[in-house]
Amino acid sequence: MDRLKKQIADLVGELLAAQACELADVVVSRYKNKATVRVFVYARGGVSLDRCAHLSSTIGDIIDGTDLFQDGYTLEVSSPGLDRPLTTARDFSYRVGETIRVGFTDPSRKNITAQIVEASTDSVLMRNEDGEFRVGLDEIEMARIVY
Repeated sequence: MDRLKKQIADLVGELLAAQACELADVVVSRYKNKATVRVFVYARGGVSLDRCAHLSSTIGDIIDGTDLFQDGYTLEVSSPGLDRPLTTARDFSYRVGETIRVGFTDPSRKNITAQIVEASTDSVLMRNEDGEFRVGLDEIEMARIVY
């Protein structure tokens, strides 16, 4: 399944870049002989319903031109959503300004709630009532948007 996910990501990467979007994730699931392909997309300023519809049509045309799904598939294109965990630097960078709940890999550290100020490739600058502080991505066990 990981190979299929990578193939789809490779197929749609350039298209998304041309549309000022970025691939957040691809999830492929199967029930009986039918596959469901979920493509999660980031875009600065958010992903509108119209943009999702346009991308769905275009991505569908690309996938239809392959032999990846002989028995058919259902395609869903959307933004990652608020309840999706933040796991990569890219996830954090698209959520700058948002308030998150963070759990740490070190069990002696308490969970915190903070606002994302900036994100780099290996750390996140956050702010809470105690001030600003930087946390390495490798120190974060779990992070979710607080809404």
